Parts: sequence; structure tokens; C-alpha cells
Amino acid sequence: MKFIVKTGELEWKPKFRRNEARQYGEFKALWQEHECQQFEVKITRVLPHDVTTTYHTHTKEEEWFYVLNGTCYINIEMEWHEIETGDSIFKPPGTYHTFRNISDEPCDIIMMGTNIEGSKLERIPESELPPLNA
Repeated sequence: MKFIVKTGELEWKPKFRRNEARQYGEFKALWQEHECQQFEVKITRVLPHDVTTTYHTHTKEEEWFYVLNGTCYINIEMEWHEIETGDSIFKPPGTYHTFRNISDEPCDIIMMGTNIEGSKLERIPESELPPLNA
């Protein structure tokens, strides 16, 4: 177990959804470095003109997000919200969400979620995209 991790020294890993070849941004798996058991924490980079994943929910897990730098959009329950550096977002269990970056710069977000036994991941099609001229 590592008590302290130098995140600037960690490599960005490509993020893939199981059984898909499409990359969904990049991340630094801090929970793996620290060997966390009860929650997952990572830094996710939403690449320019891309998404972090498909529109989904975790049936029992809470998630918290903090925008480290950049600007992007989060779709929560079919509503788009622009978020920027310093914004904090809480998502209770069962809330559908995804992130989309329509800018030319990456957006880095700390993502923390609980690990709850029996939680399921559910996906549905998302609503219309946010406006292109943000």
C-alpha cells in the first residue's frame, strides 16, 4: 500500500469500456495505487471533442466529481450543465450521467465513487448534445 502517490509521475492510461475498442478519455487509477477497498478514486481526462463513457447509472453507488482544470459538460438526468475548474458535483445512486467535452482543451476531473456490493451499471441513450458554441 502507498500512503502518498505522486500523481504527476503517473502515466495517463487509456479508458476503454469492456468489450469495446473505442477509447473514452484517459485516467490515473489512484484507487489502485493506494489499494483502496471501499471506494474508487481517479483523475479522468475528458479529451477535446469527446465523452468519458456512454450515458449510465450505478444503481447503488454514490459518486462525487471535482473539476481540476478545464471546462466541459455533464449530462445529469437528461439535462446538460456546463462545469468548470473548481466545480463540485454530487451524483446519488440511480442518477444517469456522462461527461462531454466540446472544447479544444482537455478537462481533468477527480472522480470518487463508493464500491457497493450488488450495484449494477445500467446504460440508456442520452439526450441531445450540448450546444456546440459554448
